[in-house]
Amino acid sequence: MVLGILRSFLYQCICSIATSGSCAIKPYNQLTLQSGFRKDGSKSDGYVGCGIFFPPDTCSYRLHASCSVLTAELAAVFYALQKIVASHQRLYCIYTDSMSAFEALCHTDKRMHPVAEDILCYMHELQAQGFKILFCWVPSHVGIVGNEQADSAAKAASNVWQSPNPCNDLKIFTTRHIHSLWQELWDLEIRNKLHFIKPRINIWSIIHIRVTDVKLTRLRIGHTRFTHKHLLFGERAPECRTCHINFTAAHILTECPTFNSHRVTYFNSSSPNMKELLGEFPHPHLFDFLKAIGFYHSI
Repeated sequence: MVLGILRSFLYQCICSIATSGSCAIKPYNQLTLQSGFRKDGSKSDGYVGCGIFFPPDTCSYRLHASCSVLTAELAAVFYALQKIVASHQRLYCIYTDSMSAFEALCHTDKRMHPVAEDILCYMHELQAQGFKILFCWVPSHVGIVGNEQADSAAKAASNVWQSPNPCNDLKIFTTRHIHSLWQELWDLEIRNKLHFIKPRINIWSIIHIRVTDVKLTRLRIGHTRFTHKHLLFGERAPECRTCHINFTAAHILTECPTFNSHRVTYFNSSSPNMKELLGEFPHPHLFDFLKAIGFYHSI
């Protein structure tokens, strides 16, 4: 109920600015804010900050690297409200280039961002004290003086944000960190048959025909019934009579000259590589080739 009232209040504030033009904001003290996110590509040097320009003062805060851009944008709004409450003025307009922050404040539900909830509750308290606060969206990086100053402050923040990090941000940060560690370990597996085919550990789509998907997976990891069943029965590995080496999935698909004519027919090349044939998007004629050489049912 309370969130619904606050949502309606905020929506009216935003619409007031959007429909009344520049003259409507002249009587209001102006508070410009900007949240910033900068990351140099390093896995350990993440930076998240938010900045507020309150003429003639500029404030900035540094957030934990796990915080999202949206969290930084909302933190800037929250700190702007804290600056307002300490003032004797009662009429303010907050400028921000973050449309996502507006959307987060206007869509109240059970999964609402925790900082957005804090903002709405704070605004309700300010309204009860006689404050009238309007919000106005401004485009970013177009030379608006206050916006550029707030942006610079966000990128140079040193004061640490004291509020707890949102759980969802921590989940995403942890997932990405684990994924990064996993990728580092996978990068060392250069002798793994699958590594050449799939150097990145991102998710690949599956083939919805299970039999076909299983065969494709076996070819990618190099473990097929034909090339590895000897291990189960204590037999000798199957040997290519043409090349006098043990059969492998790679030998059958790309190396053995016995199947060159079939490769040209189905792949338009006598020497395709495994990544071309078995990558994220397998060659469309892969299984036609395997059927033609009589290997399909032995995978």
